[in-house]
Parts: sequence; structure tokens; C-alpha cells
Amino acid sequence: MLAFVLLSIATTVVLTITLTTMSGDRMHAELRDRSAQIARHLQLQLEPVDASNDRFAALAILNSYSADRDIEGIAVYAPDGALIAGRGVRPERLRSVVVEAAADARHVVAVADVKSRDGSPGRLYLSLSTSANDAVYRHDLWTAGILGAGLVLCALILGVHVSRRFARRLVRIGDAANLIASGEGTRISLHDRTKDEIGALARSFDVMVEELNRLALDHEKLVRNRTHALEQSREMYRLMAESTKAIPFILDATNGVFLYIGPQGITTFDVPESQWKAPGALDTVIPRQSNHEVRRRFDDCDSGAFEFLTPLIHLDGRRAEVRWTGTCEWVEDAKILRGLMLDITEVRRRGLEHAASQKLESVGRLAAGVSHEINTPVQFVTDNVHFMRTSMIDIAAVALAYRALQQEVQSNGDVLAAAQRAAEAEKAADLDYILENAPPAIDSALEGLGRIATIVRSMKEFAYPDQAEKQSADLNQAICSTLVVARNEYKYVAEIDTQLTDLPLVQCYLGEFNQVILNLLVNASHAIADVVKDSGNLGKLTVRSRLDGDEVEISISDTGMGIPEAVRAKIFDPFFTTKEVGKGTGQGLAIARSVIVNKHGGTLRFETECGKGTTFFIRLPVGTVSDATLPDKMAA
Repeated sequence: MLAFVLLSIATTVVLTITLTTMSGDRMHAELRDRSAQIARHLQLQLEPVDASNDRFAALAILNSYSADRDIEGIAVYAPDGALIAGRGVRPERLRSVVVEAAADARHVVAVADVKSRDGSPGRLYLSLSTSANDAVYRHDLWTAGILGAGLVLCALILGVHVSRRFARRLVRIGDAANLIASGEGTRISLHDRTKDEIGALARSFDVMVEELNRLALDHEKLVRNRTHALEQSREMYRLMAESTKAIPFILDATNGVFLYIGPQGITTFDVPESQWKAPGALDTVIPRQSNHEVRRRFDDCDSGAFEFLTPLIHLDGRRAEVRWTGTCEWVEDAKILRGLMLDITEVRRRGLEHAASQKLESVGRLAAGVSHEINTPVQFVTDNVHFMRTSMIDIAAVALAYRALQQEVQSNGDVLAAAQRAAEAEKAADLDYILENAPPAIDSALEGLGRIATIVRSMKEFAYPDQAEKQSADLNQAICSTLVVARNEYKYVAEIDTQLTDLPLVQCYLGEFNQVILNLLVNASHAIADVVKDSGNLGKLTVRSRLDGDEVEISISDTGMGIPEAVRAKIFDPFFTTKEVGKGTGQGLAIARSVIVNKHGGTLRFETECGKGTTFFIRLPVGTVSDATLPDKMAA
């Protein structure tokens, strides 16, 4: 009703203003036309007057228009703008036709030239008042307003009459809808058989009620079926969870009580279910003093998913490593942890054994090369030692001859004969040759021994034992040691170019880092070997290190054939290899990525170009690893 009334009022106002404005514009236009017509008549009548400046004749002509109530001012002016005659409101002097002819909302002004016989035209000024038109305009406005108000009133009365006629039927439909919404009525029927729009709405409402009743029955059946399925699913989940080694649990960490614990937990911890669910069970089953790391993780856990690895000491003193996974949420000011705890002690042991076997496999693969590397310096050390041994026998004979000479001198014996024998012994021993070649032989032996010591030290550094925690390490030294160990893999196919810049100590698992470098060096050597083959040419293997912000970057480049585009997405997959059978297992890059990305939080990527070679980039963070994240890295 309000919209209807406002629309009626707006329509009436718009129509009234539009019609009255159009009427006013029309009357104003008629007044302008009339002023132009009067001005033309006066131009003809005033031509003789303008020539003679006959003021009285001009005044007589102007007074003839005194009966016209619309004329507010009329005057005639000489060519120089001086007033000849006039009446009513008019300017004393007419200087400019443009300026003086300006009119406002209350006047219509006309200014025209009056021809003269001597060629100098005079001017006519005519001003008509719009007051009569304004009065008519106001009268029309009031008339239209009254008519519009009457129409609005009639429309309002008609609307009230119509609304009262239909309101009761609409209210009935609304009341029925409210009853259904509140759940108090489910079998309501309006039984409205009229053929108007409200009757159609009522019939549609009845159909809706019947459909809602049908859907309610179907929904109840669906809820029962889904509830039954959910119960079956929960039972199946419970059976699955309780049939594995993982222990399901629900822990109220705020009150220190387990709301649920799987039967595996009861067996593993040898604690009855009633004790798990008793107040303070958390302090009893997992004491804080012996399981500080576990309890700290429980304390720090916040809303959302969690996963961490911690040591756990059982009540009987048994030690284990346990992985905790699940979700944490707050329920009525209580922190609830739901998830699984899994003893991975055996898995960790097997993982360490597997890592050790991988390292032994690498060492075994390089053993022949390392033995050859050691054999070469051993050979020339042996030769030099044999030379020195033979030389010492000859030197001993010379020494004995000189001792005999010394005794002859002391006893005044046959000195000349003794000197002759000493000279012959010196010549037989070739003492000058021994004195010339003995020092270089000793230096060469020392150099060989140093080479052997370097290889042994590199092997020791490469085979650095696995660590439970990260330790600070010199990555450049680790790279150099691995290059020494792997030398036999690349020395026949590639020249080595090392560009190692000063690096800070980096927190890492050094033994596993060495394994990654070895895998990349071996792969690069094989890639270059596939290119040079038996040509006798050498490729180039470049190893670089640099500090980039808070990360260390190590790159290993080869001049092989590059990685085909079809297999680039698979090279980090376990057991994927492009090498011939027996030459590669497909685990090197998979292990490298696992070590760098999962255990060190770094990145391993590559850039390759077919026909030119491949570069692998390792990036490791320099900063230390916090205690909170260490178990997660170990678990990875």
C-alpha cells in the first residue's frame, strides 16, 4: 500500500509539474511573439518621428498603447541613445541594443531599430510584464495539484478496499506457513477454490504442504539409513584402527585424562583401561620427568593438525620412538587431541640399517678405484724404499772401508793401501749416484705416503657415521673428500674444475650429505662417459659452492648429453633409471632428494639442455635447526 501511494504521488507530481511547465513555456513564447509584433508596428509608426525628433508625436503614438496592461515600459530613442519619448519603466538612455535587450524571468524586452530618412536609425524599447502569465501558471499549478491530490486520495481508498478484500486470505496463508515452520502443523490445508491469483497461491501452498510431508517421511528414512551406515562405518574404523599397531587415542590434555584408548595401548603399556580414563592418567602413563619431550609437544600443540616424532620411555623403562599424528581442537575450554601413536623403533632401526647398506654399497662400488688410487703411490714408495735399502748396503761397505782407513791412520799403518781400498769401495758403490738420488727418493716416498694418507682420510670423512642430530660441518672439506673417493669414476672421462668459495659451517647430517654428493658425481661421470666413450677426449665436471644470503648453494655440472624432456619429471622417482641393466638401480637421485629436502629442509633442482649437459643445484639453510623441528626432520 505504501509503495502504491508513493507511486501515485510521484506520478501526480511529475505530471503536474510537466503539464504546468509546458503551459508556462507556451504562454511565455506567446508573450515574446506578441512583443515582436508590437515592435514591428511601432517601427512603422515611428519612422517620421525619428527623422524629426518630434517628441510630442512620439509620445502620442506611445500613449496609444497605454490600454495594454502587459506593456510595462515603452520608449523611443535617438540614434545617439538619447530618450525622445517614453512611458512606464524604461532606461533613460539606450546605449547598446544587446545589453539593454536582456530580459529576466519577470519581463520580456524587445529592442529594435527605427529607420530614419537621413540614414541614422533610432531605437525602440519595449518591455512586457509576465505577471499575468505567472498568475495563470500558478492557477494552473494549484488546479493540477488539487486534481492530483484527489486522484491520490481516490487511489488510496481503492487500495485500502482491495487490500482488505484480499488481506484475510493472505494472512491465512501466512499463518499456515508459520505453523508449518514452527512444526506445529503438518496436515494443514487451505481449501481455497477461487480462480484468482491468491486462490492459485493457496492451491500451490496445499501442494507444497503435501510434498513437504512426503519429503519429511523420506528424510526420516534417509536419516535412519545414514545413521545405521555411520554406525557401521565407525565400527569398521574402530576394528581397522584396533587391528593395527597404531594406537588410537582421544586425550583431554587440559585435564590430563584419556577419553579413549585403543586396546593396543592397554597391551603395549600394560596399563588397564580404567587407569587410562582416570583423572591424572596422563601423568601416570607418560610421566613428565621421564618424557619431557612428549609432554612439551602436548603443551605446545594448538588448534589444527599435528605430527611429530618423540622418544618415549615406558613405565617399565623400555625406550621407544613414537610418531604422533592427529588433530587438536578446543572443546568447551578443554584441549582435545585425537589421533594415533605408532611405535616406529623397529622401522627406524631398519631405516638406519638400510642407509648403512646404501653407504656400504657405494663404498664397495668405489673400492676397486680407491685400491687403484692407493696402489699407485704404494708402488713408487716401494720402489724408492728398495732403492734406499740397496743403497744402504753399498754405503755400509764404503763406511767400513773408511773405518779401516781411520784405524790405519791411528796406528801408523799402511795408510796408502787403506785409502786405495776406500776409494775402490766408494767407486764400487757409486756413492756420487747414491748421494744425488737418495734425497729425491725419500721425498718421493714421503709424497706417496702423503697421498695414501689423503685417500685414507678422505675415505674416513666420506664414511662419516650417521648422526642422530645435525652437527656443524665444513661442506667444502666434505666435497673435497668425496672428490678424492670418487676420483677413479671420473678421472678417465673428465677434467675436474672445483670453484669452492669460503662457506660458514652448516648444520647437516654429514654422512648423508657425502652420499648425495657422491651420487651426483657418479651420475655426472656416467653422463660424460656416454658422450666421450672410447674417443680419448675428456669432458668437464665442474663443482661450485657459494653463499647466497642465508643459504649455501652447491652445483655439480657435467658436459653430458642432458636429460631428455620426456623423463625429466620422473628422475627423482625411486627405481627410475635411464641406465642400462646392471649399471644403475634408480635410487641415487631419489635418496638425494629425500636427504636434501626432507631431512635438511633444503632444495634439490636441476637445469639441463640436450646435447650440452646438466647442472644439479643443492641449497641448504645455514642456520641451526631448533629442537622443536628436529624430530620431524628425523622422521622424514
